Formats: sequence, C-alpha cells, structure tokens
Amino acid sequence: MRLLDYLFGLVALIGLGLTSWWAVYQSPNTPVNLQARLQQNASAALETGGFDWASVEMRGQHAVLHGQAPSADAVQAAAETVLTSSGSGGVIFGGVTIIESAVDAAPPVSPYVWRAIKTPEGGYVLTGYVPSRGTQQKLVEQANAQAAGAPVEDRMQLAAGAPGANWQGMARMVLEDLGQLDTGEASLRDTRVRLSGLSMEGPIRARLTAEIANVVAPFHGEPLIRGPALWTAQLQPGVLTLSGKVSSEAEREEIASIARQYYGGEVRDEMEVAGEPHDGWMVGVRAGLPQFSRFTRGEMAFDPKETGFSVQGDAAPSTLQYLQQDLSGLDGPYPVRLFTDSVAVPVDEISDINFRADPVAACQQAFDAVMDANPLAFVPGSAEIPRESGQTLDKLTTVAGLCAPGLVIEIGGQGPATGDRDSVTGLGMDRAEAVKEYMVSTGFDAARLTVIGYGPDQPVQSNDTEEGQAKNRPISFKVRERSE
Repeated sequence: MRLLDYLFGLVALIGLGLTSWWAVYQSPNTPVNLQARLQQNASAALETGGFDWASVEMRGQHAVLHGQAPSADAVQAAAETVLTSSGSGGVIFGGVTIIESAVDAAPPVSPYVWRAIKTPEGGYVLTGYVPSRGTQQKLVEQANAQAAGAPVEDRMQLAAGAPGANWQGMARMVLEDLGQLDTGEASLRDTRVRLSGLSMEGPIRARLTAEIANVVAPFHGEPLIRGPALWTAQLQPGVLTLSGKVSSEAEREEIASIARQYYGGEVRDEMEVAGEPHDGWMVGVRAGLPQFSRFTRGEMAFDPKETGFSVQGDAAPSTLQYLQQDLSGLDGPYPVRLFTDSVAVPVDEISDINFRADPVAACQQAFDAVMDANPLAFVPGSAEIPRESGQTLDKLTTVAGLCAPGLVIEIGGQGPATGDRDSVTGLGMDRAEAVKEYMVSTGFDAARLTVIGYGPDQPVQSNDTEEGQAKNRPISFKVRERSE
C-alpha cells in the first residue's frame, strides 16, 4: 500500500512539473503571450468599432488608452470596447482587468457642420459632425422613424467643437421639420440653422419658414422653402440637369449653350417650351448660371411667384464671391436668395507634404508649391485681382487652413521693379492687403495674417539670378511661429 502511495506521489510530482513547464513556456496566459494576445485583440476591437482616433497600450492585463477623443462618451465607449475585447476575462481567465485613460481632448472642429438631406424617395442622408455617439444614435433613430422604411445613410463623424446651448435639440427639431418637406436639406453650421427644400403645400411652407426664422438664440435661422419652380438647374457630380419651362426655343438654346460653355461635365437638357414669357428673367440666368456651373453640387431655381431666383449648394470661395457680385447687379422684379457654403478646393501640389512633422517648414513648402505652379496676377499698376486668379486664391486659402494654428503668415506685396519708392511700396502693401482681405472673407483668422509692402530696392529675393527673379512675384508668403 505504501508503495502504491509512493507511485501516485511520483506521478503527481511529474504532472505538476509538466503543468508548470507548460504554464511557463507554452500557455497563452504566460505574461508575454497574454500581453501580446490582449494587445492584438484590443487593437482589432478599436479598429472594428471605428475608434480611429484611439490606440491602446497593454501592460500585462492593464490597458492604457491613448489618442485625441472627440467627446467624453467616445472615451467611455472606447474603454468599454477594450475591456471586453478578450471576453469577460479578468485575472483568472486572462482578460483585460483595468483601463487607464491617457486620452487628450481633440482640437475643436471649425466650422462645425452637420447636414441632413431628404431624397425624393423619402430616404435620408446624414453627414457632418456630431458631438457624441448618443446624439448620433438618436438622430439615426429619428431619421429611420421619419423615413418609414426608406433607406437612411449615416455618414456622420464624432468631433469636438459643437456650439453651446441645446445642439442636439436643435438638430432634432430641424430634422423633424425636414421630414415635412417633399425633398430638401437641413443643416447646422455652428449656430446657423438652415432649412431649404420643396413643399407643394403653401401652409406648410409658411409655418416652417416662420419656425426656422424664429429659432431661439444663440442659434439663428435661415429658411428657403419654396413651391414648385418654373425652371431649375440641378448639379450633381458629373451631371448638370436643366429642367422646367421656357417660353421659346431661343431661350432654351441660349440656356443650354451657357451651361455647356461653363460646365465641364455632361449637360442634360430636359427643358420644355411651354411657359409664358417672364420679362427680365433671362438676365438672371445669364448672370447666375456661369458661376453656378462651377459648383460642386446644388440647385439654381426660378419661381416668379414667390422666391424669384434662388441658388443653393457648395462651391469654392471665389466662385461664391463672383456669383454674389454678378447677381447683386440685377435690376428687375425678382428677388435673389443665396443659400450657399464654401468648400476647400483640392490642392494636388501639396499631396505629399506632411503638415505634422515640421509645421513651419511644411506650411512654407506648401505656399511655395502653390505659388510655383499657379499664377497670382494683378491688373497692371493696381491692387485689383482679376478673376483668372480666383483658383489660386482658393488654393492659398486651403493651404492656410492646413497650417498649424500657432503659425503666423506674412503676406508680402511687391510693386514694379522701377518707379518711385514710396508709390511702389504702397502698391505692394495694397496688393498684400487685397490678398489678406480675400482670405479673411472666407473665414480665415485675420489675427494670423500680417502684411508688408516691398519697394523697388527691397526685392524679396535677389534679382541677380533667374531663381531670384522668378520668386519676386507680386505676392509672397513667409511662415513663422507666433512668438517670433
């Protein structure tokens, strides 16, 4: 009996040794293997959950969350995702036990834009920024309820920077109002509230117009709710569609000709010759359609009974400025309503520049690249910038917006190489001021811009070399840190 006890003891001892060896060298729950497994699972869970702002560092079973979070509930949701990324876990079963937050607040987005579009089919497209996942979920649920089975597309992103007051309540209110239109768009841009669209019912148009016009402070409302238009031009990616009624074949041919001249994509002519003449309306078409054809998306409409000419959509800042100038000169019986937003233009010249690595050098390199590839001209002897330079101004404004917030941008203006020093220097200053004024008009912070005028004896670069002469353009940019 004692021998049997010894044999069992020996077997148990060997088993314990094998178990210890496996636990130390082979088990997935060894400290090294466990940490690697938890790291892999937590990182994959964050990616799957859409937490692209977050990263995780595992210290054993202790997780440290890093990144710049758009909101407090985004941090909580990311922490819960990491905590459950390896099951219920815990100390015994080898899961995450503790979450530590080393998260910073993300810089606020400006402007803070949210948008809802109601399609002709009754569905919704939700885009832009929201302050929390809870808000996002409520807006999607509301859109699904209003859509009654029609598709709802959620393209919203979490971001910090929502204005104070009841942002969520205002978004839900204007989304509910949008549901009462046949088609349309609702948007919040900081504290500006817009509702635009089509309703066949006059009482609905009147009620919603009054409601949006009288939203409570700090929000301010801008309604543009119309009935059926006599004539429209609708712009979607790649296609400009002309529809509605015109009074003669000559009007139809002229409108189609303007569209084809200024729009680079497909022009669909769905207009019909069936309407009665409206004196002076073609003046508005001739003034507005060329610039509207350069929009990225939108609608230009003519309703002789209520809204007159209306233009809504997105375009480059210079396009919006020139459109406003052209339509402001209309002298006729029809009002003009602009419901537009500016969008940054693509700048292919800076696609390979990393603005984070060395902010000052990157910003300077970007301005130089745009100026090297794009002319910025002035009317000879003046500070007037011709429209041909509008695209260059837009690209420069886009670059300025990509530069780090702590940088100051000096705009240098250069007059002619010869002439009275004071007058040349004054002209250079006026040219620099004209560029600054344009950038500020697009919403750029004036406090980050300084101007200087160079005289004929103060070229930005030496005129002794071809390279120096090439850099002595009418406008130059210098980037420096604010404390310099």
